[in-house]
Amino acid sequence: MILVTGGSASGKSAFAERLLTELSSEGRTYLATMRSAGEEAQERIARHQKMREGAGFTTVECPAHISDAVSSCGGAVLLEDLGNLVANEMFADGGCRENAADEIGKDLLLLDEACSLLVVVTDEVFSDGEDYGYETRQYLRELGRLNCFAAAHSREVWEVVCGIPLRRK
Repeated sequence: MILVTGGSASGKSAFAERLLTELSSEGRTYLATMRSAGEEAQERIARHQKMREGAGFTTVECPAHISDAVSSCGGAVLLEDLGNLVANEMFADGGCRENAADEIGKDLLLLDEACSLLVVVTDEVFSDGEDYGYETRQYLRELGRLNCFAAAHSREVWEVVCGIPLRRK
């Protein structure tokens, strides 16, 4: 597993895709976690689809329960991204389900075992200094826990800042 993190519009997705295509020539699966609710989400999805056009990816939509997609994923897998996955798992039924990081972490390990290469994209959303309400603080806590778990289980960790990839592990 390789973890790629960075802020919004940092270039982390493009770097992760480039990294995966450079490291693996076998079947490539793009495991997409963003729900296509709303115009902004649809625009972002279209932009990401265009970015990977011609790169040989098969897209599997999986906004929650990535263990359900393990059988669809062989070869190299790009999981985009943990921030969406945590939000989808925590708030699926309109409530705030805690401890989503534990379940997603187990699923990540299953996915890592099932494929030859797993590149996971996550978000760095922790440094704005804002004071958020309870549910957002819980989301940040769960994403932070999951990021730490993924980093501990990754052979490499990259942070992309202003389009510049920096190897952290």
